[in-house]
Amino acid sequence: MQTNLLFIENLELDFFNPRSIICFIAILQGAIFAVLLFSRFFKHQSKADLWLGVLLGVLCLSLVTPFIGFANVYDRNQWLTYFPFSIAYSYGVCVWFYTLNLTDSKREFQAKDLFLFLPTLVYLAYRFFLFAHSLEWKAWFGENYGDFFGTFIFITETIWNIVFLYFAVRHYRKYRVWLNENYSDTEKIKFDWLRNFLYIFTAVLIFGALFDFTNSFLFKLSYIQYFYFELVLACVTYYLAIAGYLRSKTIELQFSEKQAEEAERKMLLTEKELQSLKNKLQGLMQNEKLYLEPNLTLTDLSKNLGVNSSILSYVINNGFGKNFNDFINEFRIEEVKNKLKTANDSTLLGIAFDCGFNSKATFNRAFKKFTGFSPKEFQENSGQN
Repeated sequence: MQTNLLFIENLELDFFNPRSIICFIAILQGAIFAVLLFSRFFKHQSKADLWLGVLLGVLCLSLVTPFIGFANVYDRNQWLTYFPFSIAYSYGVCVWFYTLNLTDSKREFQAKDLFLFLPTLVYLAYRFFLFAHSLEWKAWFGENYGDFFGTFIFITETIWNIVFLYFAVRHYRKYRVWLNENYSDTEKIKFDWLRNFLYIFTAVLIFGALFDFTNSFLFKLSYIQYFYFELVLACVTYYLAIAGYLRSKTIELQFSEKQAEEAERKMLLTEKELQSLKNKLQGLMQNEKLYLEPNLTLTDLSKNLGVNSSILSYVINNGFGKNFNDFINEFRIEEVKNKLKTANDSTLLGIAFDCGFNSKATFNRAFKKFTGFSPKEFQENSGQN
């Protein structure tokens, strides 16, 4: 579409064809929610909102080309050829910074982070350089060098984005491990939305790479054939706009991969010290029943035990063979089982809340994990016995 520079006279603009309308709806939806995210950023200084807003903006720009292309704008205004509506090399980086800031609300943008946008700046300089030339020069460049540079950009951008998506997925997985080591209730801070977001975005990236690979190495795709990818991209942009705004609410958390890895490697206690603290912790939990506190954290428990959180985490991991979340929830499940024996009119969910659980989903998941039964199945089996 960009190398054929013959002006088509008397071609009418058509913004109301189905393909343009689909792209326009996604662009409009994405733009509205990007503005809402920017507004929330300025109001609450939530950096994750800022990066999600930037990502939505970049996705919307990538849909401008098919939107105006199917509306015949390119054919009537071919001076737009090579204008960089799509901002290459930026998607993975935006996802990376969004992931970092959602899991660490205190993270500050550093000067060295700017280097991650260097490929994007080089790409924009390249496209603006081409855009500034005459139509005749653009036609000559497209015919002689267009395929080479197009393939080069496709390969390098795909690798670049995959690297950052890999980093983001790895970071999220480590974050989930860290949550279970520090919080007894993770339902509101585990960000299942982020997991879905990362996997969906990775799938879209791979899907788009298949189209570009086909176009570069197998056979040329028409802009109509490319629309199948753009349709998927439009749907994903629409989904990310709504789901991202509703579920991407920053919580005061500070997670650092480096600090988590350093804590894991340390040998903090001798066997004798470990056994002593293990016994002390067991007695504290049985006598004080601290697990009944719904929002109990590793830091809270460490203060009651009289040690720092790193020592306590080491005791739970190495002394009990569990993470903090499982350690606390197992006590809660045992408390639920004991109360079920003497329960009169209390509902199962009411008992669960009394025993320290904060949500039905967390309770059901923990009950199944530690008993092998759902709460309802356990009640039925207990009644039969």
